Amino acid sequence: MGLRTTIKNWIEKTKYINNLHAEQVTVTDIPVNFKRSKLVFPYFSNPTVSIIIPFYNQEAYTWACLNSIHRHLPTVSFEILLINDKSSDSTDFSLIENIQIINNSENLGFLKSVNQGISMARGEYIYLLNNDTIVKEGFLDALYEVFATFQNVGAVGSKLLNSDGSLQEAGCVFMKDCHISQVVKKEHYYPEVNYIYKVDYCSGCSLLFKKYSDIHELNLFDEQFSPAYFEETDLCFSLRYLQGKDIYYTPFSRVVHFNGVSYNSNDENKIQSKQQLFQKNLEKFKHKWSTEIGNISALNVEQRILELYSNKSIVFFYYRLPEYDNNSGDLRFSEIIKAVKALGYHITLIVDSNRINNPYLSFFQKMGVFTYYEYRKRKGLRKYFNNIQHINPICWFYTADVFISYYKTVRKLLRNPTLVFDMVDVHHLRLLRMLERDPLNKNLKKWYLKALKNEKIASSEADIIIPISDEEGVYMEKFCARNKMIVISNVHYPKVNIEKIPDFTQRSGLLFIGSKHLPNLDSMQFLHEDIMPHIWKTNPEIELYVIGDVNTLLNISHPKIKLLGHVPDITDYFLNTKLMVAPLRYGAGVKGKIGQAFEYYLPVVTSKIGAEGMQLEDGETVLLAETAEEFAEKILLLYTDEDLWKKIQMHSERGLRPFSRETLFDKIKAVELQSKKKHHVN
Repeated sequence: MGLRTTIKNWIEKTKYINNLHAEQVTVTDIPVNFKRSKLVFPYFSNPTVSIIIPFYNQEAYTWACLNSIHRHLPTVSFEILLINDKSSDSTDFSLIENIQIINNSENLGFLKSVNQGISMARGEYIYLLNNDTIVKEGFLDALYEVFATFQNVGAVGSKLLNSDGSLQEAGCVFMKDCHISQVVKKEHYYPEVNYIYKVDYCSGCSLLFKKYSDIHELNLFDEQFSPAYFEETDLCFSLRYLQGKDIYYTPFSRVVHFNGVSYNSNDENKIQSKQQLFQKNLEKFKHKWSTEIGNISALNVEQRILELYSNKSIVFFYYRLPEYDNNSGDLRFSEIIKAVKALGYHITLIVDSNRINNPYLSFFQKMGVFTYYEYRKRKGLRKYFNNIQHINPICWFYTADVFISYYKTVRKLLRNPTLVFDMVDVHHLRLLRMLERDPLNKNLKKWYLKALKNEKIASSEADIIIPISDEEGVYMEKFCARNKMIVISNVHYPKVNIEKIPDFTQRSGLLFIGSKHLPNLDSMQFLHEDIMPHIWKTNPEIELYVIGDVNTLLNISHPKIKLLGHVPDITDYFLNTKLMVAPLRYGAGVKGKIGQAFEYYLPVVTSKIGAEGMQLEDGETVLLAETAEEFAEKILLLYTDEDLWKKIQMHSERGLRPFSRETLFDKIKAVELQSKKKHHVN
């Protein structure tokens, strides 16, 4: 890379980093002057969430809070309980419709007011919201989504922002000797605070939890902490240590909090009294949870977050952010992450040069994956590695090139890592097969030799090697010991009910799926130039639907070939075409597109290379062909013979058995076990 390009990239990156702060910050004016105006909230007879907003005076802030809710109405059904804790100032919310206003006859304090609201709430969930807040779009739906997508959730808190847009809190944790820390030592756009992760507690100014425990007891604040301080901390500890639930923070719920407005005072006696109350309740809290606090050994925030995952951590390395809806390899990777998540791991995904505006970023962040993206002008990724707190992590590298790029750094900077080389497929074998068809191609030979070298090094240096099929595992025995290998193939499972999808007579056309990956390009060229002309001689009306960007390099044009490019949801094509064609002439690994077809009970005609590693039977689960004439013959046979079509379709699930989620989960547990054995030996 030349000097001019280096300078250009540096300027572009600097501009990007400078814009990160400005683009995401919205300064929120402190409510001072306000105008009472009519607000009509929707009414739900059976609300899912009860929003409880206690207040004492500060009417302007309460109006601002309610106006922000009205501007950003949740999609989940809700009710609002506004609790006036006997304000000394005059207040008037009579212009607001469909909220419940509770006027306390005496000043109960924050804690007892909340408990009163919980007892009166109609919702399954309780959402505590301070009146000195301004909510942002999705504030409640994002909290509720965590309960819907994660297992065993006790409570979820929001990303809290100061009025200038800076980060106020991203959850709170305890460290050794009861040292408490809000997660605030990061900019609000840092990747460390922009994924869903476990914490000890979140502030009660924006906190969602269930009204009842699993044994149908009310989840209330412990009134020994009345009137305030440590009540939400104690509740989260009760949810975690007595009910066995996890406490989460999500950055996708954003709330501006005018911190301390409800308690601000210039009266020295009141300030001293609050400090005394804080210390008094701290001692109560430490006494109540002495055993749990004593078991905490973390010395900093990063260590504590990992401790909440039982110090089980895995770091994935990829060459780009996986596009889970675009190709089978990335879909497989996403399923692996889900399996790892189910085993309770803290998950990190390292993708160098990733940017915050990547459209796939939030998918992984919402899965609870710390996903790296550029956020520093200098030494971004290296600085992150220097600060990383993982102990005995599993480090999973996707492809040999990625392994070669990172493994030395990982060994140097991380404590006792287990190195996992995920082959995806044997790249040098695929290139060798291409070279056999084109032996004079110097570029192919160069790529082959490089792939061979890198895969040899990765196989030698890795603690665990992941072939994608048993056949490739056998092949790799010439480079590494068999006991280092754990086969993890693609992941497939039925996506539809076979009884409810279009039958043979309701379908037409052929389906081809492929990217600009060289084997796919060759396959499409073979199909276009050699196979389809034979088919059209017999049946000129058959149409071919092509999904993927293969035509960017092939320039195919034919009235019966429908070039569709990238299709985000290809379900309709699986359900309405008669069969998939995959005439691969070279390649390696397991072909995910064939597994996808089986998920939708779509019969397939492919080659031996296409069926490689899938344990398929010709005439039972698939039809196999090699030459153009054979492909045309098998395609026309399957296209016209309803009995054969139904037979192949009915056997689709047999083709999926080696690729189930259960099989994947068992293989991930095998990786975990092998990693533990390594650490035990060391």
